[in-house]
Amino acid sequence: MTQSLPERARVVVIGGGIIGASTLYHLAHKGVTDAVLLERDQFASGTTWHAAGIVGQLRDSKAQTELAQYTTRLFQSLEQETGQATGYKENGSMTVALTPQRLELIRRNVSSAKRMGVPCHYLTPDEIKERWPLLRVDDILGGQFVPSNGQVNPLDVTTALIKGAKQKGAKAFERTPVVDVVVRNGKVTAVRTEHGDIACDRVLLAGGMWTHAFAKKLGISVPLHAAEHYYIVTEALPSLARTTPVLTVADERAYYKEDAGKLLVGFFEAQGNAWPKAGMQIPTSFSFSELPPDMEHMEPQLLSAFDRVPVLQETGIQLFFCGPESFTPDGRAYMGPTSEVHGLYVAAGFNSNGILSSGGAGKVMADWLVDGLPPVSMGALHAQRAMPFQANTRYLRERVAESIGMHMTLHWPGHHVHSGRGVRHFPLHDRLVAAGAVMGERIGWEFPLYFAEPGEEPSHEPSLKRQAWFPMVERECLAARDAALLVDQSCYGKLVVTGRDALKSLEHISANRIDVPVGQSVYTHWLNERGGIEADVTITRLADQEFLIVTGHPSQVRDRSWFEAHVDTSWNVQIHDVTAAHAMFSLSGPRSREILQQLTDVDVSNAAFAFGQAKLIDVGLARCWVLRRSFLGELGYEFYPTTDVARHVFEELLRVGKPLGMRLGGFLAMNHCRLEKGFVHFGHDIGEDDTPLEAGLKFAVALDKDVKFIGRDALERQCDAGPLEVRLVNLKLQESNLDDGPYLYRNEPLWKGDDLVGYVTSGAWGFRLGGSFGMASVKRAGGVTADWLREGGFEVEVAGVRHPVDLQFGGFYDPKSQRMRG
Repeated sequence: MTQSLPERARVVVIGGGIIGASTLYHLAHKGVTDAVLLERDQFASGTTWHAAGIVGQLRDSKAQTELAQYTTRLFQSLEQETGQATGYKENGSMTVALTPQRLELIRRNVSSAKRMGVPCHYLTPDEIKERWPLLRVDDILGGQFVPSNGQVNPLDVTTALIKGAKQKGAKAFERTPVVDVVVRNGKVTAVRTEHGDIACDRVLLAGGMWTHAFAKKLGISVPLHAAEHYYIVTEALPSLARTTPVLTVADERAYYKEDAGKLLVGFFEAQGNAWPKAGMQIPTSFSFSELPPDMEHMEPQLLSAFDRVPVLQETGIQLFFCGPESFTPDGRAYMGPTSEVHGLYVAAGFNSNGILSSGGAGKVMADWLVDGLPPVSMGALHAQRAMPFQANTRYLRERVAESIGMHMTLHWPGHHVHSGRGVRHFPLHDRLVAAGAVMGERIGWEFPLYFAEPGEEPSHEPSLKRQAWFPMVERECLAARDAALLVDQSCYGKLVVTGRDALKSLEHISANRIDVPVGQSVYTHWLNERGGIEADVTITRLADQEFLIVTGHPSQVRDRSWFEAHVDTSWNVQIHDVTAAHAMFSLSGPRSREILQQLTDVDVSNAAFAFGQAKLIDVGLARCWVLRRSFLGELGYEFYPTTDVARHVFEELLRVGKPLGMRLGGFLAMNHCRLEKGFVHFGHDIGEDDTPLEAGLKFAVALDKDVKFIGRDALERQCDAGPLEVRLVNLKLQESNLDDGPYLYRNEPLWKGDDLVGYVTSGAWGFRLGGSFGMASVKRAGGVTADWLREGGFEVEVAGVRHPVDLQFGGFYDPKSQRMRG
């Protein structure tokens, strides 16, 4: 370092890889000229320099796809702006299928690309051979081609971004290791380096594989770990055209990229190697460094590649490369504010997608750091989905060996990870397993997917069509319809708000009216200033100054953080996470009231215990809060016993319920039932880009309450603007069957004639009604109205085939909610 550090900066970015460089660039272009980037060694010297530089655009959501498209445009314009070449070229990319399941996924991707606005074409084996003459295609079933994808030189791009940032006044320093972030009263106040402190109130951790250990020192969970990533570079191949598309053969876990007349072949094996090993740290001197390749580990992948591209058998290998890249437990990056320290943000763990994500990621982080909100929904990548236990390095080291393969793994309904399991258990875990529960995993929780009878061993063969576990889930759904279903939902987040200003605080951040009598629950949302949904919760008033908030399990940390960040620090209010202190059981079905009545002396008739009410009552020999609600659309109750009496309450429900036809059920049955009923799921059907009005949830908004809650102005503007042009609706295929579907999952385009009018947000088979159901976001200039929906003529495209569908605002199951409220 030759320059002296500034005494103060508006934002300090820690890490000089492509993500940090892009954030600095976008901060500078946003007018933040006093932004500073600090790099421990040289720019791009960690992971960025050895990245393959593949640029793709198709992502899981429209918002993320648009950010990837922005990245591509940025790569194209950087050279003209800065004079620094980026090596960008647009060869296109191709993915091929060797199995029927992968082919089905490819056909679905080609369909969903239409709604994403990305040109994408289905290819036959002959067309694949035409574009990739060196490829053996005799066992290839088909593929997809995205002509606008390409490749770039990561080192050159990083240099261009740093140069572009400096031209706008930002500063970037090499060889300036950060030793600490100074935190006072839970807020960032400075960054401490070996060359002095820089006062600031916004810091971004973009340190790649170093981020986890650095954050852990500060008491912050950023769950990522490096793994060894392998590729080879061949000697020159005269027969390899410079225009050869990037190729992915996911079923063989390999990718191929033309590289200056040579071929780069990389691998994402199913089981990789974590690095560094147990007891070791990443060396402080690690810069532009490689790892010794494990040839025995690479051999199966190499043999497969030599067979797929036969010319490799006669071509010399110029480079056997092994370098570390950071991966996360769920295969998604962590972006946004941390939950533990105000003003501290993170952008790390890009799972080998850092280059193709870099432009959009930098733009998002610049907006988030300056404006307090990202420009688009970031729910799937939100840093606050991290759980405290995920700061455990041993857990990450075990999981990363599987995470590296997630790029190539076929993700299908029922697919769950195998590593790092058994960390978080329900209080009744052993009873669920003994009863036949087949367990899945989410953020460490072991939770029941469905229940198998003795002797039933459903196949776990990947499928995007009829699932082997459908008979088990059907049994549970029909039990909910005809008798009762008991589901252990103990992983759901539970927060208790107390204090003299508890009500005042909740009214400020909640769209619905929270000032209700003790023993009443309220379904509501916490909104951002744009009116977008940040949290989807139920709030129950337990006492005059005490409220219970129940939220989805991925939102346990995020919702508490949102509350703490948006209440006045002078108010007398506290929020406590009591998730682990309480179990949660839901009992749904026409016999649920009869079951509950046998366990309590309290009158639970409809007149005495109406929908939405909550009571602290005797249940068996215990006492617990019981809330009358149901996510399945049936008459139902939710039980919240403390963990010391949870086993007793559970066993009493089984004792009384089983003779009445009650079954145990899992989370899959809940999802299938809620789609028939038309109940939204936060993260799939609704999120930060959706308002309650667009989601059809106006009943959960109290515009007449005497509180200017967050997001109220945006909703009022939307009300004044006339008919809503975007709406969430319910969907049913006119013709479907269990053998052939068609099955809806997500992102299937919705058509009306030749007009693309929307897309499916989530879907599943409905066992109670018999049919394929989903929810969809539709858009129409002039307003989405009931009359327009009744006109019909709508079709959903599944794997390239269109199918007629019926659309309506309300759910198809019990549309008047007579079962649920009766």
